[in-house]
Formats: sequence, structure tokens, C-alpha cells
Amino acid sequence: MIPETKYRMANDLYFLVFCFELVLYLNFMLLTRGLRGMQKQVVCLQQLKATLPLTVILLTGVVLLSTAADSTDLNVIQKNLQSSGQELASLPNDRSAMLGLILIVSGALFRAGLLPVHFPNRLPLKEVTHLQAVMAILIPVAVGLLIMVLVVSQVIEVNLSSVEQLLFFLSLIVLTVAAGLLLVEKEWKGILYLIVIQSAGVFLALLSAVCWKWRHESLAAETVSIQQAMRVYTPALLFIWVAVIGLACFLDSLGQRRSAILYPEQLRGLIFDQRLSGSAAVILLALLMGIPGSAAFLLNWQVVVYLFEIHQEASKGTLAIVHAGYLGLSIVLIVSTTLVAFTCAKLILLICFAKPLARYRQRPHRGLALICYGCVLGALLFSLQYLLKF
Repeated sequence: MIPETKYRMANDLYFLVFCFELVLYLNFMLLTRGLRGMQKQVVCLQQLKATLPLTVILLTGVVLLSTAADSTDLNVIQKNLQSSGQELASLPNDRSAMLGLILIVSGALFRAGLLPVHFPNRLPLKEVTHLQAVMAILIPVAVGLLIMVLVVSQVIEVNLSSVEQLLFFLSLIVLTVAAGLLLVEKEWKGILYLIVIQSAGVFLALLSAVCWKWRHESLAAETVSIQQAMRVYTPALLFIWVAVIGLACFLDSLGQRRSAILYPEQLRGLIFDQRLSGSAAVILLALLMGIPGSAAFLLNWQVVVYLFEIHQEASKGTLAIVHAGYLGLSIVLIVSTTLVAFTCAKLILLICFAKPLARYRQRPHRGLALICYGCVLGALLFSLQYLLKF
């Protein structure tokens, strides 16, 4: 997912956590800059109550892992754990290191917002544009996934099978929560928010499968790191997010000339008045829906294939009940992606065929519309490249 780290500071656990928390703090400050007085105070207090326990979990994991390995450098941690792995006296340290790694991974993901514990707090989102709201969730999720892959791929001597199971349960939780909330969500900002979370849940399921294949198959023998294996699929995730950004720019471009677009019902029959921008929105929704060749289709298909391969290969062994869980995860993944596809298809039908409630004769905001068209072009080029390779 990221280049192999060559700089000492980039491998330091405390430095990574500090940068992570700093990014999240600055991101929240930008999100709430439009609030004033008691309103901002209430929002900040709610955010603190929701995120402080997750920060404590993350820091506790860092302390446990660094103490057990007697270092804060990821490379040194890996070497120390590997050298002490055969010593009987190292068993307590191994357990502390494993617990620390579990707390780091789960704390980073939930701190990034993949479990939307503060999702009902909609007040900050009401004061910002769709693009700002999307970036407010994309930045934490991207940084959280980055740190998680970096830690998991470098600290690989700490019982990787337990890490696989942890990622399995985390992806199961994220996919279930995103699918459930998507069924009842009525606002555009919430829909875009949940699509981002669902795509990150798919990425977690893929990482769990890659860890299993790395441990059992030829990836380890070929000295291919987990980072390098995940880097192949990162562009698909990024172009899913590009499509979400394009939709946010599309909604903001229409809202610049008139009242803001908050609900899907406001875009009934839009394509009759705004053929170009409406067509761009339909294309982006179709790509998010997972049509063959799209980034969403590529990512979802690869995860499902990996999960079924794991179930078929490992169901013959002694841990059949564990790997039957991977079959269950693949079913949850299919249901979750189906709900996303259903939501996008419903929005496409609303834009193209529903009777208009209002006329959209004003021209969209030029700058935001150009960004939207650029996102459409980039996503289509990625799909074309994938189809040509296929």
C-alpha cells in the first residue's frame, strides 16, 4: 500500500501515532470552523467523549508493544520478537506484544471513524459542503489504513494468525454497520460517508485474506511483503474514493447557484435539465454500483475470490470452523455490496426517470463541475485500463 519505509522517524510507533492524532485533530478543526459559541463547544465535547476512549486504546497498544519488544522502532521490534520467539521466558512478552498489536489495529481503525460511534452528531456536517464532508471522512480513513498496513506488515512475527482473525472480525463489523445504516440513511452526506466506510471494510477483508495467503502460500517464500501485496489493490480503493469525491463536487456545483442539495429526492428528473452534469453523476453512481470493469467491481471481486479460496483450501484442516467464518464474511460482503449497488441504482433511476419536482435551468458552478468531470474521466480511464489488461 505504501513504499517500504527507509527513514527512522517513519518507523517509530510514537511518531506515527502522534502524526495520526495530529491529522485527526486538524481535520476536526477544519470541519467545525464554521461553528461558533456554545454550538461549537457542544460539538467538541461530544467528539471528545466519542474519541477519547479510542485514543486511550491506541496509546495503550503502543505502550504494550514497545515495552514487550524493548523498542519503538518497527524494524527493531520485529527483530527482537523474532529473536526471542524460541525462548520460553519470552511467552509473557509475546502475549503483551500480541495484545498491543490488537489494540493498535483496532484503535487506529475505530479512531479513524470506520465504526461511526459519533455518526448521529450531524451538526458539523450541516455547516460544510459535500466535498468538505467527504474529505473529513476520507482523510482519517486513509491515514488509519496506512498506519494499520504499515504496522501489520512490519511486525509480522507476532502471531499473524491472530491478526488475520482480528482483521476478519473488524471487517465484519464495519461491513455490517455500513450496510445497516445505508438502509435507513436519507441524506446525501450520510450516503457518501457510508460508501467510504463500506469500501474501507472491503479493504480490511482483503487485507485479512492477503495475510492468510502470505502465511500459507508462496508469498512469504518469494519475500513479497504484505505492503507490496496490498499495493496492487490500492488504486482500486483510491478510484472508488475518486468517484465519491466526484459525486460530492457534482452536488456542490448544483447547490452553489440555488439552495443546497441535501436529499436525493431533490434531484428527481435532473437529467432532463442538466444533461452533462446529470450524465456525469449517473456514470459515477454506476461505477460505485460495481459494474464490470469498475474499481468497485475489481476490489469486491478479488476479495470474494480470495475468501472462497481460503474456505475451500482450509476447510479440510483442523480449523474448519475458523475458516467457515471466511465463508460467512464473503456472504456479508456480498450482501453489503448488493446494498450499495441497490442504493446507487435507486439514485440513478431517480435522476433519469422520476418526474421532476423542480427545474434546474441554472448553470452549475464551473470549477466544481470541472472537478466532477475530471473524476469521471479518471475513473473511466482506470476501468478501461483494467478491461484492456483483462
